Amino acid sequence: MKNDIKKTVNNLWLAGLGVASLAQKESLKVYNSLIKEGKTLEKKSNKVVKDVTSKAEKRLNKVRQIADKQINKVENLFETRIESVLKKLDIPTVKDIKGLSSKVDSLVKEMKKEVKKVA
Repeated sequence: MKNDIKKTVNNLWLAGLGVASLAQKESLKVYNSLIKEGKTLEKKSNKVVKDVTSKAEKRLNKVRQIADKQINKVENLFETRIESVLKKLDIPTVKDIKGLSSKVDSLVKEMKKEVKKVA
């Protein structure tokens, strides 16, 4: 009976060691498996993020284009209205002043030519 108890205790001890060894081996397998799953999920996540980002950038670009068009329309309308008001008030525009300036420059050149001819 004493031998049976020793054998049983020894077997329990060996079983405990076996469990520890098996747990160590299996935990390494599980650990490696978790790493592999993590890498797979990371790749999928990165792809989803890239896809979503790409779609968002395309939509944002479309919104920007629409906004730019609307801003240009408003600017053109504003300029047209300002020009109309300036005309009604008989105030020359920058375009008018530049045109006059160029005419004055031409007249000055002609006058200098005439002065040289007379002299």
